[in-house]
Amino acid sequence: MGLFDSLKKKDGKARKKLPAAVKKEVAPRRDVEVVPLEEDVLAKEIAKPQIRYLKKIVVTSYADLERISSELQEGNVVIVDLSPLEAKPEVLEKVAEQVKGMVGALGGQAAMICKTEIKLILLPADIKIAK
Repeated sequence: MGLFDSLKKKDGKARKKLPAAVKKEVAPRRDVEVVPLEEDVLAKEIAKPQIRYLKKIVVTSYADLERISSELQEGNVVIVDLSPLEAKPEVLEKVAEQVKGMVGALGGQAAMICKTEIKLILLPADIKIAK
């Protein structure tokens, strides 16, 4: 004899009727708050990740420093190629100092990424280099 055999009658008739307390209709739950469409769209926009870029800038003059600064302020990672300035060591030294000061003022980090050429990677303040 199985567990449910006692509930069924052997002659195929319907089961016993359930008591009225069990038949009581269950009311739908109202504790879940419905979020209006505008708030849902706003929440998606807030949670949307910021798009950042990795940009390479070849420095040939002091004018390129402004472009580097604007890219860092936008939160982009910048690879700076200083190899065109190797022929002018005094200009190269001044540009390197300017870049170092600019990155420090913005709270970012700078590191050399190539030993044979003069290439730097500049990171904004919210990205760090693991050492």
